[in-house]
Amino acid sequence: MSGHTVIIGFGAIGAAAARLLMSTGVQAAQLVVLDQRGSAVAEAGRLGVRTVLGDASDRSTLRLAGIAGARHIVVAVQPDALAVFLTMVARELCVPDAVVVTAVNDRGHVGFLRGADQVVISSDTAGSALAAGVLGRRVAPGPKAGPGWLVQSRPVQSSEIGLSLRECDSSAVGVLRSGVRHLGADAEALRLAAGDRIMIMRRGAAHGP
Repeated sequence: MSGHTVIIGFGAIGAAAARLLMSTGVQAAQLVVLDQRGSAVAEAGRLGVRTVLGDASDRSTLRLAGIAGARHIVVAVQPDALAVFLTMVARELCVPDAVVVTAVNDRGHVGFLRGADQVVISSDTAGSALAAGVLGRRVAPGPKAGPGWLVQSRPVQSSEIGLSLRECDSSAVGVLRSGVRHLGADAEALRLAAGDRIMIMRRGAAHGP
């Protein structure tokens, strides 16, 4: 499969982007939705698009979604740190001329999205803005090249046990528990326990295309 659009995250924004693309004439067969929530994948399937159930941070799952041949990649996940991370992974795997469009909540994170061609600030119109980016209408300047981001992990501190991920570190993207990565809503639903490791985005040396 080639020349298609991969939509990572099928929440309100990703779903709006998919529907708007289809309303402009993009065929359902040219859309692939990737989400780790069964309910989201089921909703996407009712639109007639191809769906992949899995963790977008897993490169094998992204390959299953056909990211290597995709013409456009839409990253519509929360929190922003996870969007930064998945944009980085997507850019690593897609072809150099693929267009990556990413949504974030905080305008302050735009400059850190190395790898995104266009960035959308989430709002009620974010879905239409992402669709416009796929259709070639520039909606915001792409981020200037600069320091990249690294994903590191650290042990949970005793004072953090029992807390949620959001209560510990705003730059956290997930939790490593018994060798399993928990990201996005899955991670946010956890209460941290002894032995967990917190995955964190840190600014580091520039890398990637």
